[in-house]
Amino acid sequence: MANNPAIGANEALRLRRLVFYAADVDKFNALLGAFVKKSGALSAMIIDQEGHMVARQGFKIAGADPTALAALVAASFVSTRQVAKLLGEQEFTTMSQSGGQHAIHVQLIGSRTLEVAVFPITVKPGMIQVYCKELAKEIEAVLTAAANRPADDKQETLGESFSSDMKGQLDNLFGNL
Repeated sequence: MANNPAIGANEALRLRRLVFYAADVDKFNALLGAFVKKSGALSAMIIDQEGHMVARQGFKIAGADPTALAALVAASFVSTRQVAKLLGEQEFTTMSQSGGQHAIHVQLIGSRTLEVAVFPITVKPGMIQVYCKELAKEIEAVLTAAANRPADDKQETLGESFSSDMKGQLDNLFGNL
């Protein structure tokens, strides 16, 4: 894509990575907030497959760092994708794990976005799937609108320091790699 002279650098980046405006993030946060209240989830996040957090609500998990959780969930999902290929599947679109106190449900939305929900173990797995499937449809509608937005649409974007702030957080977490 980037080597195609007909496509500028900005357009090539746009094709590789979805651009979210403040209004998109507000919509995501409203969806996640309603989801947390309705479902009994402890936390709900939208992240990209590289582990960058787009939006989150809740996070009532003592001692857990949401930025680290996002990065680790994304890495785990990539690993799960390779397991799917070993089993002859194109990919797995959902991943669920549970322990003694918490359950986590990860759902691929589109080709590059993950919905992550953390529940107390008291919420039944079937209900988790129902709630998460409903949320995925709502998130997908916002993603589709963002993907189809004209490239020159002028809206408020995340601050210019967002990338450097995120890098700083990751460096604090993992050290300067």
